[in-house]
Amino acid sequence: MKIWLKYLIAALVGSAIALVLPASDAGASKVLSTIFGIAVHVGRYALIPLVFFSLPVAVFELNEDREFWKDLGRAALFLVISVLAFTLLGVLGAAIFHPARIPLVADSAAAIPVPGVAQYLDAIFPSSVFATLIQGDYLLPVCLLSVFLGLAFSHERALTKPAILVFDALSRAFYHINAVFAEFLGILIIGVSAWSVFELRSALSGDYYRPLLLVVGVETLVMALVIVPLALFLLLDRKNPYRYLYAILGPAIAGLMSGDAYFPLGSLMKHVRESLGVRRRASALALPLAAIFGRAGTVLVTATTFVVVLASYSDLGLSAGTLLWILGAAPLVTLLLGTIPGTGTMTALVALSALYGRGFENGYLIAVPVALPLSAAGAFLDIIWAGVVSLVLARREGYAKEREARFFI
Repeated sequence: MKIWLKYLIAALVGSAIALVLPASDAGASKVLSTIFGIAVHVGRYALIPLVFFSLPVAVFELNEDREFWKDLGRAALFLVISVLAFTLLGVLGAAIFHPARIPLVADSAAAIPVPGVAQYLDAIFPSSVFATLIQGDYLLPVCLLSVFLGLAFSHERALTKPAILVFDALSRAFYHINAVFAEFLGILIIGVSAWSVFELRSALSGDYYRPLLLVVGVETLVMALVIVPLALFLLLDRKNPYRYLYAILGPAIAGLMSGDAYFPLGSLMKHVRESLGVRRRASALALPLAAIFGRAGTVLVTATTFVVVLASYSDLGLSAGTLLWILGAAPLVTLLLGTIPGTGTMTALVALSALYGRGFENGYLIAVPVALPLSAAGAFLDIIWAGVVSLVLARREGYAKEREARFFI
């Protein structure tokens, strides 16, 4: 059975469980929330060691080909442009569809503290490099350490060759461990989707959030079915772009049901290599970069939600200057997500509200009841776009081999 079909069946089973439970059952809510947290942690279990042992080897191999800095620059430019473009589309979506204002009655959660710059830097550069691996949840510090190791391997090659062989062997070992977890993810998605659908029912029980969720849903479908395929068609070989989306459908389903960008990332690494034919030296660099700095789906949903939330506080509408500020601030906020373990839209909204100031620091609170559905839409597009970035960059460097759709996993 194809992996995407396993994930889809699991999502349907979990959704059915959520639909038969009473929406007001506090006990069921607590149990599903606990199962969700455990499932997400298990889904991330093999991700950090896989990245840590694969990325240094990829950096070394690319450096040997004299391609590392060029590939890194091209990936960074591609990700920056895509984040800016998705931000613009998110603001335009809110302006065009103009969802109804959300009444200022949602104070259902305590204020979320916003980490300062010092805390972010401390997460990126802990007191010891070993703390980078012990923390376990933060992908950016692990990637920085891995890049440093890969570049160090390029010096005194005769002396570092044993270390390279060890990292290469462990990379392959953890890839196979990750492959097992990717298959096992189908079972976890039952619990993940049960909690997500249960939360969605609560969000839809009132009329306040339906316009916002409808707009975000329409944006997500348009991006996934029109804009992203069009980008693939133009950037690649002008063939049917939907076959590439089909190749990463499984991880996209996992991202949609979890709302967590790291939960399906290990599965995406398997799909990108075995279905899209992307070599390790390309995917091991592009996928972590996209998961850290290329959260295009998250920034699109964040921009749309922030426009709606901000408009809910004012009867005067939003000025052109405010919209331009959002276009500049939202992409910067997504850079902070690299030091946050997998969370998306809500974290970005908290930071954006703090940056905006003017008494609006806690404005994000009215979006708290729909945090999970919003994050789900963002993570769904994040995973799709990470796969697209990996494929496009690998094809341009000759690091991907075309595979027939019937051989997709």
